[in-house]
Amino acid sequence: MPVTASQRRCGLLRRVCRRLRAESGFTMIVALGVLTVTSLLTAALFVTVQGDASLTRDDLSSKQAYTAAQSGLQAYLYQLNDNASSSSWWETCANDTLAQTAVPGTTTGATYSYTPVPANGFTACSTSNPVGSLIDTTTGTLRLKFTGYSNNIQRTIVASFRTLSPLSFLWYTVYETEDSSINTSGCARFYYQSPGPNSSCIINWVTGDQMNGPMYTQDQFYVPSGNTPTFGRPGSQDAIASQEPSSANSSEICASDNCYGAVISNPEPDVGQQVPLPSDNSNLLADATSHGQVFSGTTTLTVSNTVNPNVATGWNCPSSSASAACTAVSVNLATYPIIYATNASGCATSYNPTSVSYPTNNTGHYYGPCGDIYISGTYSAPMTIAAADDVILTGSLTTTEDGNGNPTGSSTLGLVANQYVRVMHTCSGNPNVTIDGAILTLQHSFFVDNYQCGGAPLGTLTVHGAIAQYFRGIVGTVGASGYLKNYNYDDRLALILPPYLFDLQNTEWTVFRETLCSPNLSATSTNSCSYTGS
Repeated sequence: MPVTASQRRCGLLRRVCRRLRAESGFTMIVALGVLTVTSLLTAALFVTVQGDASLTRDDLSSKQAYTAAQSGLQAYLYQLNDNASSSSWWETCANDTLAQTAVPGTTTGATYSYTPVPANGFTACSTSNPVGSLIDTTTGTLRLKFTGYSNNIQRTIVASFRTLSPLSFLWYTVYETEDSSINTSGCARFYYQSPGPNSSCIINWVTGDQMNGPMYTQDQFYVPSGNTPTFGRPGSQDAIASQEPSSANSSEICASDNCYGAVISNPEPDVGQQVPLPSDNSNLLADATSHGQVFSGTTTLTVSNTVNPNVATGWNCPSSSASAACTAVSVNLATYPIIYATNASGCATSYNPTSVSYPTNNTGHYYGPCGDIYISGTYSAPMTIAAADDVILTGSLTTTEDGNGNPTGSSTLGLVANQYVRVMHTCSGNPNVTIDGAILTLQHSFFVDNYQCGGAPLGTLTVHGAIAQYFRGIVGTVGASGYLKNYNYDDRLALILPPYLFDLQNTEWTVFRETLCSPNLSATSTNSCSYTGS
């Protein structure tokens, strides 16, 4: 039967509909689109992973570089302490510089180097003046720059080193008993020993004694029944420590295991060995010879912050003859911050604290061949006064103070005697005396002369600083004569040592401050690797 026109139209429409319903071409387009998107995502993921891997490598290298810098710091600190018996080790300049060196025991390829940070306006370590060029005169610290390297990353640490010091304490004694060179009745014995010291050697802590700062003794403190001294600043964590060994079967910082009414901030019995007291101040003589002024025999000095504020003036009278001439002295403390008096020929050192006189020569000046320094006044420049024999305070010796009497500014004072540091007392009565400074008596004691006379208590002896002594000295008798104690730790001494006192002893060095620095910061920034401030 012939196909009609209507049938032909329907067949054509069916073919078109079938073609329109076909998905083969559309699926291909979708597949190509999905493949393109997947490729882009894969590429992006690859780029991201590559970036993360790079960041991870940089982070790892950064940590390895920092660890390498720390390795250099520890290696230098080890050498510093291994050679502590000779302060000249770090003064060679060569020992303070090291080129890139592999970190021992590692396979990462990390290295370190170090170089000193010059101080006091120097641009490099000076072989003719290593102390002046390397030790910051304000802080008493030695500063070095340690750089660690790993791949293309480097990290730099600037570290400040200083020696441990008895000046970490307001009060430091080896023995809490009277000086055995004055009282020979068995004083050089600790309270916890058996037998202990003779009763005539005992020095009391009494009601009214104020010790506002950390304390340390290799002995124990003696507090009689009924007395209430204050040890440590109220509300503080000032450590009040005794080195009494556990083998002594004691558990108190006080003799007889009884501190009675003493008010103690933070008692620490049975502590380990603390900082040893130096045996003498011979290192300071060498420093004064190179960087200060040295006098032979008895010298009298007066300092004033109103008349020539950086100058100490006085007289040097080294002869044993009262008719011998004296020499006028004038020392610019800004240029010569350390003064030392040596013993001249004919010096015979002796001291009886209950029978002291002060001989003057024909011109009215203290004289004699022993290395004694008489001093008083007000100072505005940092200084260290050291004596082969004694340092004698003829009156108060102070610096600028705040409203509470605490020293301010950066000027610190060191009074260092091989024998005694003494407060002059003529038995005719003295006013209150104030000393702003660090007092160190390396073989003997800190005393008030003629403490037993005068017929009545003198008042208060105030110290803002630190006191370190081999034997405990006497400043008064209970309720009868001499001074009550008002001793206050100068917290500046934890940061700022008097000139050259870092060299007083060849003991352990420690890291005082450590900063991860940036080479991109201005040299005026404390976080800059080029910073040379305090």
